[in-house]
Amino acid sequence: MQQQVQQATSPQQKAQFKKQLNDVHQEISERTQKQLKSFAEQHPEIKHEVNPGRRIANQNTIQS
Repeated sequence: MQQQVQQATSPQQKAQFKKQLNDVHQEISERTQKQLKSFAEQHPEIKHEVNPGRRIANQNTIQS
C-alpha cells in the first residue's frame, strides 16, 4: 500500500491511498491495544511499565 502511495499519479489518488494506509495503521493499532489489554488482564503478575520502549532503547545503545 505504501508503494501505491508513492506511485500514485494524481494528488487525489495519492490522498486516497494515504487515507487507506492510515486507516489500516489505525485498525492494526486498535487491535494490538485490545490484545495487549486482554493479555495484561489475563496476566496480572506482569507489571506495567509506563515507557517500555525507552528501556529497550537504552539497552541497545553502544557504550564507548
